[in-house]
Amino acid sequence: MKKAFFLMTLLGVSALLVQISNSSQTDSNTIQIIIGDFYFKPKTIQLRAGQQVKIELINEGKLEHEFMVGRGLKTEEGKDETHKGMHEANEEKQETSKGEHEHQGETHAHSGMSKGFEKDFFEGVEVAVQTEKGSDFMKVPSHGNMVTLKPEGEAALTFKIPTDRKGEWQMACFVPGHYEAKMKGKIIIK
Repeated sequence: MKKAFFLMTLLGVSALLVQISNSSQTDSNTIQIIIGDFYFKPKTIQLRAGQQVKIELINEGKLEHEFMVGRGLKTEEGKDETHKGMHEANEEKQETSKGEHEHQGETHAHSGMSKGFEKDFFEGVEVAVQTEKGSDFMKVPSHGNMVTLKPEGEAALTFKIPTDRKGEWQMACFVPGHYEAKMKGKIIIK
């Protein structure tokens, strides 16, 4: 009788631990995205609205890349040099340029951008950012929120996915020529 009671209690505790473990996995999720020269791996990610998520970005390529998420591609023909200027300014720690952007709580001068998304996924989302090895998180007016990553750069974005972000979003790199080389992927929010 004591053995049966002990086994029943043990089974009940085990079931409770499994339930707690499963609920914490659905509330928090870490996704790693490897960025290479002209690709994101994985190319498609599925997440859930209302979920706390951490996206870890690692640039394994030999080139600098950026990571943006949004909908509705916008382009301005003939302005790729301004985008190149943004990356040069970033390398010089935004000491000189022609516009403004917000960089980890500071405002810096910056040139305009040639491409981006009509709707920025991260607009209005509170994001905790960790950057290493030449990566940077910034908001550039009329371009959007983005992470730039030098070769071997890493970044982690931790945030709660708003419930109004359901649907399909695109991740992309808008360094000149990269998007055209198919450096894009999908983030699906259910």
